[in-house]
Amino acid sequence: MNETVNEVTLILRRWDQESGLTEHTRVYPSLESLYSACLNVGDTDLIDRIIIRGQDEAGKERVLTFVFQSVTVDSGS
Repeated sequence: MNETVNEVTLILRRWDQESGLTEHTRVYPSLESLYSACLNVGDTDLIDRIIIRGQDEAGKERVLTFVFQSVTVDSGS
């Protein structure tokens, strides 16, 4: 059996003065569709986490989680 990706979850964060920090979750069926979605993330959203769910070559469920950290730097400092 080959390794397979079953679904990919993209978690985006957005900061808004009124709402504060919010998270939005989107689910994709493949790495290709995730790639396309990441290229089209808007300026107000930041990619926070990517979770890939699938199976290894033995059919055992596997989960990979990638966590990103974003920093805003004030250029006037």
